[in-house]
Amino acid sequence: MRKNSAWWWVSIGLALGTFAFGVSRIPSQQYEIARAATLPAPHLPARPIVFTPEDPESLIAAEPSAEVPTLVEASDEQIEIRVKALAHELTHMWTRNPEELVVVIDDAARSMPSAPSVTLLLAIAHAETNGKILDVSEAGAVGLAQATPVAYRQEKFDGKLFVTKDYLVGSRAYIMKKPLGDADTIATLIVDHDSPATRAKARRLLAAAKSLRREGIDELDLLDPYASKGYFDEIKREDAHNKSVLKKLDKLIDNGSRAELRTFRNDVRKEYRALKATQLATWARYQKDLIAKRDRVLEKHFQMKAAKVKKEMAYEASEYLGEHLDDRFSAKSMAKFLVRHLDRKTAEARKLAESEDDVEAMTAALYNGGSHNVKRMLAGLIRSLPETEKYMRKVPATRRRLDGVIAGEMRTLR
Repeated sequence: MRKNSAWWWVSIGLALGTFAFGVSRIPSQQYEIARAATLPAPHLPARPIVFTPEDPESLIAAEPSAEVPTLVEASDEQIEIRVKALAHELTHMWTRNPEELVVVIDDAARSMPSAPSVTLLLAIAHAETNGKILDVSEAGAVGLAQATPVAYRQEKFDGKLFVTKDYLVGSRAYIMKKPLGDADTIATLIVDHDSPATRAKARRLLAAAKSLRREGIDELDLLDPYASKGYFDEIKREDAHNKSVLKKLDKLIDNGSRAELRTFRNDVRKEYRALKATQLATWARYQKDLIAKRDRVLEKHFQMKAAKVKKEMAYEASEYLGEHLDDRFSAKSMAKFLVRHLDRKTAEARKLAESEDDVEAMTAALYNGGSHNVKRMLAGLIRSLPETEKYMRKVPATRRRLDGVIAGEMRTLR
């Protein structure tokens, strides 16, 4: 059929019309959904309830996964992270055996509810020995916390102590020379520049010297188990002498000439220097004797040179020495001592510090210099204590540095 035939065009038109009508009759998806919504829900019979008893095996609580830490494990993990972080930081501060130092101090702090912060304890320990826990100082201080026999007894520890006559004599000279030094300082003010203002200042300083005359004498009483009656009789004699020296100075400030004050100053200075020489000589012998005894005990027990023992097994050696020679060598005992003694010094610092912000630095000063020196410095009787003043700056700075390490690790844990 040709395309220009009329019938051809009619056939095409009918085909297109039929196709269009068929398409219009196909139901849409929306229409089917709407229609289904009008139909009633099919009726399905409910399934009968059947009770099946639990298998007894299934009632046993499942063991926790080894991959999920318990609360104790999680806590231990945090402690371990903290220990590692602090030890790593102390490594950069030239600290010997830093991880052992952190562990022993952290253990002591966690065993005592009222303990100061671990970072402050570490700052003090670092300032004292840099981790050289078997050291003996020229003042007779020993171990991790550099405790003297007097301080050790003050905190009511009852372990073995190595105390000799030299230590006793040196300690007495150290305390009893203080009022003589005060008299020297006060008299020198007027000798150097005599004026009404200088004499008025001398009177103020003399009042402080009188109030501090017996500072530290009560601490010598703690040496009673090691000293004779004659030892304490000598303390009483020297105390009475110091009292008379200050009384004489009082009269000279009021009425004495500059020449009389110079003679007085020279006399008390001679006495002061004699006692200081006694202190230094006896304490030096005590230090030498204790070091020699320490090394002999180590070499006999460990069968190697003492220097090697101190370098390679210091903490093991510390406990052996603590049991057989002097408890101040024990790292564990000294960590506990540090907690107690620092708590005591903090209480003293609160009475002396001008504000709460100054308590930490004052605590460090008292730990390093002792109350008899710090109180004299505050009163103006001692012009300066360079080592103690440096210590006052160093300890808070170290504590802040270690606090920053812990804060960083806690943020990492989150």
